[in-house]
Amino acid sequence: MPNLLYLPDWTVTDYEIDSDGAYRIPATYDVQPESCPKCGVIGNYYRHGVKKTVYVDAPVHGKQTFIEVRRARYRCKECGGTFMQDLPDMDDARRMTIRCRNYIAEQALLKPNTHVAEDVGVDEKIVRQIGKENAAALLADHADTMRAPRILGLDELMLADEMRCIIVDVETSWPIEILPSRESGTVHRFLWSLPGREEVEVVTMDMWKPYREAVRHAMPQAAVVVDKWHVQRLANDAMETARRRFQGLLPPKDRKELKKGRKMFLTRPFQLTPQEELDLDGWLKNTPELRGAYEVKEAFMDIWSRRKSDTAKAALDEWRASIPKHLRPLFGPVLTATKNWEPEILNYFDHGRPTNAATEARNRVIKMTNRLGAGYGFPAIRARALFGKRPGRVKAEKAAAEEARLARMEECDICKALFEPAILELSHIKPLSQGGSDTVDNYQTVCPNCHRLHTADWFKPDHGSTPLSE
Repeated sequence: MPNLLYLPDWTVTDYEIDSDGAYRIPATYDVQPESCPKCGVIGNYYRHGVKKTVYVDAPVHGKQTFIEVRRARYRCKECGGTFMQDLPDMDDARRMTIRCRNYIAEQALLKPNTHVAEDVGVDEKIVRQIGKENAAALLADHADTMRAPRILGLDELMLADEMRCIIVDVETSWPIEILPSRESGTVHRFLWSLPGREEVEVVTMDMWKPYREAVRHAMPQAAVVVDKWHVQRLANDAMETARRRFQGLLPPKDRKELKKGRKMFLTRPFQLTPQEELDLDGWLKNTPELRGAYEVKEAFMDIWSRRKSDTAKAALDEWRASIPKHLRPLFGPVLTATKNWEPEILNYFDHGRPTNAATEARNRVIKMTNRLGAGYGFPAIRARALFGKRPGRVKAEKAAAEEARLARMEECDICKALFEPAILELSHIKPLSQGGSDTVDNYQTVCPNCHRLHTADWFKPDHGSTPLSE
């Protein structure tokens, strides 16, 4: 029958809860030594007293737990030396159980050291030491097993008063390394020495030239994709600048109303609520200064609804040419970025439409971890970022992300496949030229491919072949 400690070969007779609410468990270890550890003589010893030692155990039922061990002491008849009973379940150096040490090592990757110390009932210094030892072992193993992912994400974050480079497996949303610097040389050396670098297919990043140069040298086969959010943000910044300029010219009451509605100028039309649509329509109809900037911004956003890079490039060229002269300075940063990074922007359309969202999300979590701990150095943050994960979290995160993606998408009325709302088009079931009515019953939401085939179907000769076999 298992004892209260659930440790083999131990006897527990009782327990109590002390004034601090902690468990106190008296126990003895039942296995006697085989030989003297000093001279090696077997069985030639006798008991020489008992020493009471308190060991810290992992928390039980949310309470601190302490084991009061009555540990036998022995004297060897051969050499005269004394020795203590061996306790294989205990860490004598720290006066705690092995499982408590392992518990601290795991929790120190997930919580601040002070919280772990309070949970267990030890000094924070001990938690810090165990965490440091565990991190060193994990990092050594990580260096031996690390391998480049299929889709690699690069980003930077501020840690310990310095910009660092974070490298993420985009498909699992988990970091594979955090470098001490984001400088080109540091990034290049890591990528060059990364096992499996020749198998990387796509690298996502923001518009930071040292990253691009490092990837070109270390992974020439990989397609560099600029995260679309960073490009689209430039257009949103231009819209914000236009709104603020116009806002400064308004009376205080109207200025306040326009400021309250800033979000609707940055939100895509299909994501607006009915009330936001009404409010936005009112502002745009009565303020040509805002309408022009909004139309240019939305035309730029529509480029990402294209299916392939050639049509996206055509739309980008058309957008550049369509910007009114008086708005070109406002959208100057967008024009410059799309010129300097055009190949990397267009790669998005031909390589599975990847983004750097997973890297940005992990970046945010690491910053939160850094803020929770007081005085964490870079090595401590690096260990928490790489290994501070409960079992099953990767699988749960991927499942949640997929569920959110599917919830966001809409169904094509013809092929029934799911698509991003921006890609779907509204069309007539039967064209007006063929006698169709302009009523709600004659409208359907279709994907670009079905729209093309559906339209062609009305103008081809009447025979039995299907649109796809034409």
